[in-house]
Amino acid sequence: MAEQRLLEVTDLRVYYKSILGDYKSVDGVSLYVNRGEIFGIAGESGCGKSTLVDGILRLIRPPGYIKSGKVWFEGQDLLTLDEKRLNKIRWNRISYIPQGSMNSLNPVLTIEEQATDALIEHSNISKNEAKAIIEEKLNVVGLPKEVLRTYPHELSGGMKQRVIIAIAIALNPSLVVADEPITALDVVVQKSLLRLLKGLRDNYGVTLIFVSHDMSAHAQLVDRLSIMYAG
Repeated sequence: MAEQRLLEVTDLRVYYKSILGDYKSVDGVSLYVNRGEIFGIAGESGCGKSTLVDGILRLIRPPGYIKSGKVWFEGQDLLTLDEKRLNKIRWNRISYIPQGSMNSLNPVLTIEEQATDALIEHSNISKNEAKAIIEEKLNVVGLPKEVLRTYPHELSGGMKQRVIIAIAIALNPSLVVADEPITALDVVVQKSLLRLLKGLRDNYGVTLIFVSHDMSAHAQLVDRLSIMYAG
C-alpha cells in the first residue's frame, strides 16, 4: 500500500529579532510525515526542536517570526491560512502536547471540569457529550473514569500526563504533536508512556510527531527519525 503524506514542511525558517540582528532558530528545515507513522525529532537541548514545532503550528510569538517556508497539512498550507481557519484545524485536526504540559493543569478545577471545558471550546458538543468522550479516552490511556472527580495534585506525574494525552486525542485528530512528553518522569513511567503512545498508533491509527532529546526513547518508539543541530 502506498504511503499517504499527511504533513510536509519545506524550507521552514523561524528567526528571532534582537538588537544584534536576526537569530536563526530554525534555518531551512524540510521534513515529511506519513499518515499512520510515528516520526521522531531529536537533538540536544536548545537546538530548535520546540521552535520548529511552534513554527509548524504557527504558534511563534514576537520577537520571533516565520521568515519563510511552507507547511502543507491535508492539502492546505498552514502558513497562509487566516486565524479563523487555522483555529478550526488546531485540536480538531492537529493536537499539540507542549513541553511541560502536565504542569499546566488548573489546580483549582477537577479533571472533568477542565477537560470538558477544553472540548466544548473547540467543538460543537454538549457538556454531557464532552464528559462521555473524556471517559472513553481516559479508558484508552489506561485511567479509570473516577479520575474525572480528582484534582491535579491528587494525581502522579504519569497520571497527569495520561490525562493530557486523553484530552489531546479526544476529538480524534489526524496528527498529534508531543513535545518532550516523557521529560521529568521516572524511567518506569517513561516506558509505560512510550508503550501508550505506540499503542495509540498501532490500535487507533494516530499519527504522531514525537519530540525528545532522549535517543533511547526514539529507539523504542519511532519509525523514522530526524536530527536537529543548531537549527
